[in-house]
Amino acid sequence: MPAKSAVRSNHLHKTIQLGLFLVALCAASLCAANDRNYQETHNDGHDFVSGGFVHIRLSVGDVHVRRSDSTKINLRYTIKSDRERNVKEAHVDFDVHGSDATINLQAASGSNTEIDVDLEVPEKTNLDVHAKVGDVTVEDIEGDKDVTLGVGDIRVSGGAGPPYRLVNASAGIGDVSGDGYGETSGWLGKTLKYRGEGKYELRAHVGVGDIRLDGK
Repeated sequence: MPAKSAVRSNHLHKTIQLGLFLVALCAASLCAANDRNYQETHNDGHDFVSGGFVHIRLSVGDVHVRRSDSTKINLRYTIKSDRERNVKEAHVDFDVHGSDATINLQAASGSNTEIDVDLEVPEKTNLDVHAKVGDVTVEDIEGDKDVTLGVGDIRVSGGAGPPYRLVNASAGIGDVSGDGYGETSGWLGKTLKYRGEGKYELRAHVGVGDIRLDGK
C-alpha cells in the first residue's frame, strides 16, 4: 500500500505541474497579444567596487547582465505598457551602500507593464536576481550567482577566472543543460548538480522554462 500511495502522489504532483505549465503558456500568450504602445527608456549609473553584491528584483520583463569595463554600474531600462499612465507610475529604486547595490523595478499592481533591464557591472560581481516573468541572461561575470525566475528562460555564460565549486540548477517544468557540468536528472522538470574545484557558487531555479549554462 505505501508504494501504491507514493506512485499515486507522484502522478498527482506531475499533473499539478503540467497544469501550471499550461496556465503559464496561456498567460504568456495573453501578454504577447496585448500591444504595449507606450514606452520610456531611462539610464542611471553609480560608482561601485569590484567584488561587490548586486541584488535585482523585477516582476515582468527581461534582464540582461553583462560585464562593464569599469567599476561603475550602468543601468538602462525600458518601461513598456498599453497605457501611458502605467508607464508613468512605474518606478525604479537604485541604491548603493558600499559594496552592496539594490535595484528594485516596480510597475503598478495589475497593470499590463513590463520593464526590460540592461545592466553593466564590474567583471567581478556577485549577483542575486529574482524575477517573476521574463528571460534572465548573465554574460561574462565572475562571482557567485543566485538566479530565481518564475516563468521564462535563464542563460548564464562565460566569466573569466576559476570554474565553479558548486552548481545547483533546477527547472520545475522545463530543461536544464550545462556545458561540462555533468548530466541532468528528472522527467518533467530537470535538475543539475555539480561540484568542482572553483571559487564561486552558481544557483539557478526556474518554475516553468529552461536553464542553459555555457562555458565551464
